[in-house]
Amino acid sequence: MGRRVCPDLEREIGMPSKTDLTSAELAYINELVSGSSAEPGETRAGFRVDGGEKANGLLLQLAAKANLTLEAELEDYCMSFPLQLKQDEFQAVQLQLAPPTIYERGPVLRAWRLHLDEPLPLLSDDGNETALSVHELSPNGLLVDAGAKHQAPKHLHMRLALPGEDSFQIDAHRIRHAEGGMTAYEVEYPQDKDAERIRSYLYEQHQRLHPELQPELSTQATPDAPENP
Repeated sequence: MGRRVCPDLEREIGMPSKTDLTSAELAYINELVSGSSAEPGETRAGFRVDGGEKANGLLLQLAAKANLTLEAELEDYCMSFPLQLKQDEFQAVQLQLAPPTIYERGPVLRAWRLHLDEPLPLLSDDGNETALSVHELSPNGLLVDAGAKHQAPKHLHMRLALPGEDSFQIDAHRIRHAEGGMTAYEVEYPQDKDAERIRSYLYEQHQRLHPELQPELSTQATPDAPENP
């Protein structure tokens, strides 16, 4: 399965029009990102960069002045994986992948939005559920239902809890009224780690909803089961 740089991003950074990855490489990227939501103090999954002293130094200088990403293109989606370069106590350079932002291809390239089968309630600062609920989620946006008896506020300063996780603070402002009585909000996360949690959750859900896009590992790489005597 081929992967290419997203066309809009490609023009900005002047990269070649196509870069093919093998199934093993794609599976490795998925493995890295699947374990990339490290808690504070934990080590993020990654791999060592061994390009020599000169090349490694150049990469570190570039990472200090620019945001590095790995861009991949599928038929209907583009993915932008943030890259982090760190140097350990032995002067070795470690390259780490963070969960990607997923873009949906079309007339306009836009962030992929997850429709929630079970809406997530927005919480007050003390953790109690409010009348507001999230029906769609993207890295920087929410589609919110305020309920029949309430008007959607212009600004939101509330908490959101992803399934099975602790809640975190969100700040959002209303950008438009949508169909079905919904309201669209642009959201910001005071903590960078919470924005990463959102991207990680969206990536997991995208994989779940689109298993056909996941790389298939060669059956030749799987050892045969021993025959019974």
